[in-house]
Amino acid sequence: MSEFVLSANKDYEIGKISNHLFGSFIEHMGSVIYSGIYEPNHKLADDNGFRQDVLEMARDLELGCLRYPGGNYTSAYNWEDTIGTKEDRKVKLDIAWQGIESNEFGLHEFIEYATCLNTDVIFTLNLGTRGIKEATNIVEYCNFSGGTYWSDLRKKNGAEEPFNIKMWCLGNEMDGPWQIGAKTAEEYGRLANETSKAIKKIDSEIKTILVGSSTPRLNTYPEWDRIVLEEAYDNVDYLSLHNYLDKYNEADLTRPPKNETYDTEEFLAKSIQFENHIKEVIATCDYVKANKRSDKTIYLAFDEWNVHSQPYKDNEKFKIGSPIDWTYFTMEDSLLFGSMGLALLRNCNRVKIGCQSLLVNTIPLILTDKGGESWVNPTYFVFKDLSKYSVGTVLDSRLEAYDRENENIISKKMIDTIVVYNEESIVVYAVNKTKNDHILNFDLNFNSNKIRHFEMISDNIKDINHRDNPDKIKPTTKVYNDKKSFSLKKYSWNTFILEK
Repeated sequence: MSEFVLSANKDYEIGKISNHLFGSFIEHMGSVIYSGIYEPNHKLADDNGFRQDVLEMARDLELGCLRYPGGNYTSAYNWEDTIGTKEDRKVKLDIAWQGIESNEFGLHEFIEYATCLNTDVIFTLNLGTRGIKEATNIVEYCNFSGGTYWSDLRKKNGAEEPFNIKMWCLGNEMDGPWQIGAKTAEEYGRLANETSKAIKKIDSEIKTILVGSSTPRLNTYPEWDRIVLEEAYDNVDYLSLHNYLDKYNEADLTRPPKNETYDTEEFLAKSIQFENHIKEVIATCDYVKANKRSDKTIYLAFDEWNVHSQPYKDNEKFKIGSPIDWTYFTMEDSLLFGSMGLALLRNCNRVKIGCQSLLVNTIPLILTDKGGESWVNPTYFVFKDLSKYSVGTVLDSRLEAYDRENENIISKKMIDTIVVYNEESIVVYAVNKTKNDHILNFDLNFNSNKIRHFEMISDNIKDINHRDNPDKIKPTTKVYNDKKSFSLKKYSWNTFILEK
């Protein structure tokens, strides 16, 4: 059994953790909304039609933010169709995902749902088929106090007070060939710049998110990011990143895989690719900053990230709520997912917004059956730890091996660690992505009289939480009074909380 030592000092910091770093995302895609979070005929639905079983699971995540309404769905989205009485709303085609959209769940319902979760909102504007005028109209509807056509219409529709949405995405994946209304970098950059200028004239407190490359797999990456930043640098606040990792080296994750799968070690080491993506985009932002001789720093919004797996339910086109990417995640997937979360923390000085994609039923944290039960993927527990306990400052920690032969484990981040400090506690996250047990020793310069250890393991890394066995993978809790040396079980997720 190999030994490692983790050292950190509170005087050496990476950065403060944003309240918005661990948020999620819901989209009108498949069964995320209909039979996911919203199912009025379900036995557990409340007066709003919200499934209370799903709402309670989502509430327990303590989300920092919630992004809506897409995603690809946004680029053909007409927000005006989603307001007013449900009886007067029009049923329309969803051409982005080739579904039917009833518009039963609309703008006001989303705001109510976010209020139930006590989370901040990120709203994505349609800059695919629409433009500046429609963007200013919805911002006026949502954020202006009253006395104008759109703000008074909001009041007529039952919301006397403004929604005060402060974070707005300037479109979604506008570089993607799959995107409705896709644009060149120059076309998009100019439109985004002018849209951001216009909506900030309505509400000066708004922060806008510029669409960066939708995936590092496109051959336009990262040149797209450079060009759109040069067009819009002075009038935006964040640049977005999207990335999904799976066991296939495929450019298009929407199609069945053609290539062979990675083995476990290669797959779990892909978190390095994820972190390199962050660093490359930071470098691109800073190049544009230097080239413009600007004092302004652009921060990052990783507003779509997740592992990816093949679906277990078939999609039927042009149906309401037909599943898309309804997926079980394995223990193996959960380890990579955890390491991706640690990469966000390790770069928290620049990544200020993060949205796990998606909350329910599409590569989800939470799974539901229409009219039936709900349960969670094991990634849910990893995300819950990250969201709940990542409060304060990430310390510049060091992991060292007692045995030189194990330096390779560290260099590949096969044991991945992060240390978070606040006035009440130190939190240590540790992922053991190897097939062996190890000993982790703490050298943290922090006095603790109580240590809680949340550990998630499974008998087989291919295990899942199935509807027939929903608790197959879940964390256990251990409590210690005075301990500095801990066992990291093979293929395990670990959260240690050292309390003063």
